[in-house]
Amino acid sequence: MRRTGMAVLVAAMLLSKAWAGEELLAPANPLLQRWPALSAAKDTPKPKGMASPSAAAEGKSPRRAFLLSAVLPGAGEFYAGAPKRAIGFFSVEVLALGAYFTWKGKGDDIEKEFRSVANASWDPVAYLEWRTSTRATRYSSITHAMPCSSLVAGGGNISTNLKGCSDRETQQYYELIGKYNQYIAGWDDVKDRDGNFAQPTDIDSVESFSSQKRLTYEDQRNDSNVYLKRASNVLGLILVNHALSAIDAARAARMRNGEKAAAVEERMRLTLVLPPERRRPTMLMAYKPFY
Repeated sequence: MRRTGMAVLVAAMLLSKAWAGEELLAPANPLLQRWPALSAAKDTPKPKGMASPSAAAEGKSPRRAFLLSAVLPGAGEFYAGAPKRAIGFFSVEVLALGAYFTWKGKGDDIEKEFRSVANASWDPVAYLEWRTSTRATRYSSITHAMPCSSLVAGGGNISTNLKGCSDRETQQYYELIGKYNQYIAGWDDVKDRDGNFAQPTDIDSVESFSSQKRLTYEDQRNDSNVYLKRASNVLGLILVNHALSAIDAARAARMRNGEKAAAVEERMRLTLVLPPERRRPTMLMAYKPFY
């Protein structure tokens, strides 16, 4: 309120002087009496000992700025003489990389954990035994082929056997055994509705049997997928940041070369002037070179 009152008071004083015929500014000052103000501002001599930033940035290659920021966001802006924008793009890069490696690491760690659980608690031999049994044949609609079956059909060290399987099939192997009910016969803690442990060949309906290890396994797999999906999204953000920074750096280099250099360094200025032929003050907006 106090600042608003002061502003109103100053404005009232200026207007009262204007209506009384008093000049707001000394008439000898040509910079505020001439229009356009842009040309007057550009005629203002530069302070001695200080060079325009645009002059220091002349001759910067837009292609080099583009390549620098394509490799490291912010590097091209710094080269082109735009340090604030360089800090902005570089900060985004650092934060995004930190988030990517954090979430990717968590997702990979959880994936190793649930795959170890599957190797120890899910038996492909038991599942294949059930799948070829009379009960499974009777309920053939709930059976499903198993990825990498030729490599794990004999049991043994599952993680070693899966090394001969493609990455895509290996991923499907660990996904399907927890995602779909028909793979429940392979879990070693399968129980019926009464809570009694069941043999694989006893399963006649997947709805009548359950496995706590399978449910825990699926929760771990979902947690891993959440972190890995976040990392994938951040990776996309990193690529976009590289592209935007490269384009911005090339533009900054072009704008700081030649005739456009002065326009980049100009700043908006507002001022009140009293033209000699008028009795009322006029507010003018102009640009003034910033050194």
